[in-house]
Amino acid sequence: MSSSILNRVQMFLTEANTASVQVSSTIIQEFGEACKAAFRRQFTDKRDNKFKIRMSSIGRPLCQLQMEKMGKEREPLPYNVKMRNLFGDMIEAATIAILKASDVKIDDEQKRVKYKFDGGEIDGTYDVKIEGRIWDIKSASPMSFDYKFGDRGGFDALLKHDDFGYVTQGYLYSNAEECDFGGWIAINKSTGEWCITETPIADREHDKNAIQKAKDNIEALKTNAPFKRCFTDTEEYFYRKKTGNRVLKSTCGFCSYKTACWGNEIQYLPQQQSKALDPKFVWYTKVTNPRVEDEN
Repeated sequence: MSSSILNRVQMFLTEANTASVQVSSTIIQEFGEACKAAFRRQFTDKRDNKFKIRMSSIGRPLCQLQMEKMGKEREPLPYNVKMRNLFGDMIEAATIAILKASDVKIDDEQKRVKYKFDGGEIDGTYDVKIEGRIWDIKSASPMSFDYKFGDRGGFDALLKHDDFGYVTQGYLYSNAEECDFGGWIAINKSTGEWCITETPIADREHDKNAIQKAKDNIEALKTNAPFKRCFTDTEEYFYRKKTGNRVLKSTCGFCSYKTACWGNEIQYLPQQQSKALDPKFVWYTKVTNPRVEDEN
């Protein structure tokens, strides 16, 4: 199915490069409304900052969820986050419109669902159901597109480095809807390329593990289990050689609670062994081999 979806989209977009194509007024109207709703959601809608268990986040590392529930201070977000979020919403709206214009059979979209278990429930809203399977739409950076969703990544890569809980999120949607989880439709937000990352045909074990992870996280949050970091720091390498310094793992680097979690143990410094005029910055937990500035 995934190749059929991608082929139809590529044929439609290729045709649109050379001539005008037919797109119904209904699709255009729906796209416009979705963009307006995205702008309101990002800027004008009233926000409820109260912690809530959601399908879209429950697969994240438990330590992050615990920090959020405890109301620990988040690190300030850079000003461009709102633009990135808006771009993501609009790319998602465009993806739905293009799928429809490409004659891909969409059963449902933006549907709110609930998954019930052991006397509790969790709700969420999935992106799209195509021919009986749930698909999640992701706008991706070039690196994420290549190494998570594209040819250099795939389902196994996502499963191994699922910092944002995408796998758990997808299987919660499909279990709530009582259908299969197809995977992800990813759009490279820099190049406009599409790719489809499909779940394995034999994915019963992945399904079971994803649902169990959600249940375990929910139980820990509801019972106020003691906080424990899910990750340790790691040795720093520079040109494949150990530097003697220690740094946060990438998952912790993306977390908004680094300072609340690690306190004075961490420092955000230029890469210590780099001689570049504008070195990248790194979160260090220990610096035993510091940067030496050129005297000149």
